[in-house]
Amino acid sequence: MKSLKIASILLLVSTLFLKFSSMIRDLVIANYFGTSYIVDAYNAAMIIPNAFILFMLTGMKDAFIPSYLRYEKEGKGKSHLTNIVKSTFFICLVISILGSIAAFFYFPASYPNFSKAAIDIGIYTAILYFLSLSLVGVNAVYEGVFDANSQYSFSVFSQTVVVLFTILSTILLQDVMGGYAIALGYLLGTLASFLIKVVYFKPKNLLLWKQKIDREEVKIFYKVFIPVGVTIMVGQINLTVNFFFAGSFGEGVISYLNYAFRLVSIPQAIFGVTVATIIYPLIVKALNDKNEERFKTGIEKGLTFMLMLLVPTLVIMSFYMKDIVQIAYERGAFDATSTLKTTDASYYYFGSVFFYSLQAILAKGFYSLGKGHVIMRIGLLSILLNVIFNLTFTKFLGYQGLALSMSVVGFFYTAIVFVMLNRLINGFHFRYLLKETTKILVASIPVMVAMYILKDIQALNDLHVLGRFTVVCLVGGLVYLISTFIFKVDGIMMVLRKRKR
Repeated sequence: MKSLKIASILLLVSTLFLKFSSMIRDLVIANYFGTSYIVDAYNAAMIIPNAFILFMLTGMKDAFIPSYLRYEKEGKGKSHLTNIVKSTFFICLVISILGSIAAFFYFPASYPNFSKAAIDIGIYTAILYFLSLSLVGVNAVYEGVFDANSQYSFSVFSQTVVVLFTILSTILLQDVMGGYAIALGYLLGTLASFLIKVVYFKPKNLLLWKQKIDREEVKIFYKVFIPVGVTIMVGQINLTVNFFFAGSFGEGVISYLNYAFRLVSIPQAIFGVTVATIIYPLIVKALNDKNEERFKTGIEKGLTFMLMLLVPTLVIMSFYMKDIVQIAYERGAFDATSTLKTTDASYYYFGSVFFYSLQAILAKGFYSLGKGHVIMRIGLLSILLNVIFNLTFTKFLGYQGLALSMSVVGFFYTAIVFVMLNRLINGFHFRYLLKETTKILVASIPVMVAMYILKDIQALNDLHVLGRFTVVCLVGGLVYLISTFIFKVDGIMMVLRKRKR
């Protein structure tokens, strides 16, 4: 238990560092390119290859962890690892080549309103991302090994390396290469991340080099993996659909939406990924031990911990969203007008972040049960809903309707997933979930009151935006900590009980 606690703390710290570096990457891009056609083209171009990257990166880990743990229990973990690494490399290589060729055709057809310069950037950005895919899948398999062994921080570190290379490439090469420097950095970072794993394991221990691929074993694995991967792709597919719609609203709109989505998604990326990553091996092991009660409780604890972290964060963000956008982006080519438009779009993404954070926990339940195909069908339905809501909301709200569509789709997606999982596990403990949710919501009311009062304090408003937001976060965090203690929120009480021991 103590080692798990240390691993959890390391994961949280490393995840914070990953998101901090990701924010710096977005900050650097905003500084040099603002909301110009270069950023529009880059965001539009990377969305499709990034869907395949997420398919391999996140989907592979979600499918591989339970599979690897089963084989490891039988003493065949290294053999299984070898089969999946070799097959995945060849599959990713084929997709990389085909995707690079297809970029010359699908990108100009998808964005006919783009200028020739934007189309050129888009095509070659897509190619560089597709080339990265050849190693992304292999990286994901080894990161799955780290997560399965509770070495979460090393897995996150290897992903951070990719982001850092993207930042350095953009800073050092943007004068020479312009927008191409961003995608080149991602390619170099992916290579560096792989080489770190080679050094860590040592080449001779990386896999069983002479072992031939067991095709039957690979087929069994991919039958589980493909539905999981497709489900992971759904979010990117919905973003792709939104960008297709956004392209018709003129230059800068794709950038406003993308900057807003990335910024608002930070709580989801930190809390959602951290909590989901920690509980996943635990609920898989509970199933392997045939302990259904521990499996069910693990998911419930994950949901309540997620709510405990997410709700007050969104409350603070709702009052100070403009400050957050200013701190993150407003410098260089990113001006005050871009801040206002990005802030406006940000509010409509709040529902998306809230619901998809909960869905990240629920999805682990499906993957643990080997029911990835069920959640995949729900995900495919969400794409249809997204198109319908995009057509509807943009008529009344303009491009902001695309962000609102993501939030509404997130609600339906999560609600359906919750109902389906509830049936599969013969019912959650609803009394516990309702009681904890109520306590968390009530405990967040004092935070809301504090934010409302702080908004009218002139001395605070006169501070620099960074100082003001720092004070707001400290006050909000302290108020929430006291409030959760008073209302005996389970997550806080568990932490306190462990400290007393």
